[in-house]
Amino acid sequence: MKELRDLHDMTQEDLAGIAEIDRSYVSFVEHRKYAASVDMIEKIAAAFQVSIDELLKPGIAETVRKRLGK
Repeated sequence: MKELRDLHDMTQEDLAGIAEIDRSYVSFVEHRKYAASVDMIEKIAAAFQVSIDELLKPGIAETVRKRLGK
């Protein structure tokens, strides 16, 4: 998730605001202290403008990098 945030020039706070979730939840998921719930995965995917399927695929960061031309 951090790599996706970096590609979108987002802070944890930015992602939390867009996805309407708590910033500390973003941190816990990134540090693998929490597993994201289905509801949160849905919100995070929407924030990154990818499908849930795409978000859960290995290599999503590379796919997004190409899409963004970075």
